[in-house]
Amino acid sequence: MKIATSVLAAALLSATAAWAGDPGVSDTEIKIGDVNIMTGPAAFVGRGVSLGSKIAAAEINAAGGINGRKIKILTEDDIPSRSFQALTKLLEEDGIFALNGTSGTANALAMMPLITENNLPTVVTTAPSALIYKPVRPSVFTFGASYSDAFYAQLKYIHDHSEPKNPVYGVIRQDDDFGQEVEAGYERAVKEFGVKDGIRLRFKKGTSNFAAEMAQMKQAGVNVLANGGIFAGAANILSEARKLDMNLQSADVWSEGIPASAKLAAPAGYDYTVGDYVALSGPAVEKFLGMAKAFTTADELAGVSRYTFVTYVGLKSLAHAMRECGKELTRACTIEKLRQTKNLDTGGLSAPVSFDNPQQLAGTEVAVYQLNTKDLTFHELVGFKKY
Repeated sequence: MKIATSVLAAALLSATAAWAGDPGVSDTEIKIGDVNIMTGPAAFVGRGVSLGSKIAAAEINAAGGINGRKIKILTEDDIPSRSFQALTKLLEEDGIFALNGTSGTANALAMMPLITENNLPTVVTTAPSALIYKPVRPSVFTFGASYSDAFYAQLKYIHDHSEPKNPVYGVIRQDDDFGQEVEAGYERAVKEFGVKDGIRLRFKKGTSNFAAEMAQMKQAGVNVLANGGIFAGAANILSEARKLDMNLQSADVWSEGIPASAKLAAPAGYDYTVGDYVALSGPAVEKFLGMAKAFTTADELAGVSRYTFVTYVGLKSLAHAMRECGKELTRACTIEKLRQTKNLDTGGLSAPVSFDNPQQLAGTEVAVYQLNTKDLTFHELVGFKKY
């Protein structure tokens, strides 16, 4: 009897020790990390991203949490070239259980050695680059479409529904991996449609004056543009086109689907399109905003954007997997449940989330929206669709 009791006690102690071995989980709390740009010129993006995690956590906690545990979000500022140090702090000092915010592609890649070493459940939502999921990292799950598909989707809509007479296509993009993806979508479109490929131009990241480039576009007769600029860059490209009185239809990066970008670009007067893997308008967005009012300040609510939606979906996916693990929550179980996630409903903010594929990649469907420059709103042209 004594021997049996001792064996049982040892087994229970061993099981408890194994469960307690994963950091970031207590009887009442789960710590989720978030590494985002919170200061500097791009802080408005990082704050929008971080807000998505905050809103998702507040909504989940208000409904009782994850099997009785409340989610706590810990955010570190992703100061340029310090992504690795930011995640180190979250792991070693804060003891996070999982990660839901990873900033840009280069930033996420800088953190990968730590993510892999710690078998850290990670959902990447703001950098859905092939560099993240090729090769596949077992604990990393990527949510989002490629820039290539986003541009192809827009150009296909233009070709099918609003292409001008005698169309001449052109692309202007950054001279980097991001720009290559933009051009890949453009190239697929011009080859498939059999349209005139007028000119392809590249520029260095940080370029602000596009007068010479747009003069070349004008000379080439471009009237359908794949605009690979982001934020002020995209607005400056359209501004130069307007100075040249170009009759132009413009397909743009999803960064141009946020209010701040629309405000910058609107004076040029082009009702450009945006391809995105999250909703920019419609019932799902209205429902989200109504829910978020209970968990945000007026200033925070005003800062909600597509970047908020992507991280909200990321944490909801992570929460679904953690909930499936029951009370004995571990990183290994969470990773396995993420891997099994199929058709998780996001309330229309995106297509249903399915990570049950070799790339552990979800949300690849793209919707196409168009800006109304008069009231700075976006309306849907095409719903979520695989390309």
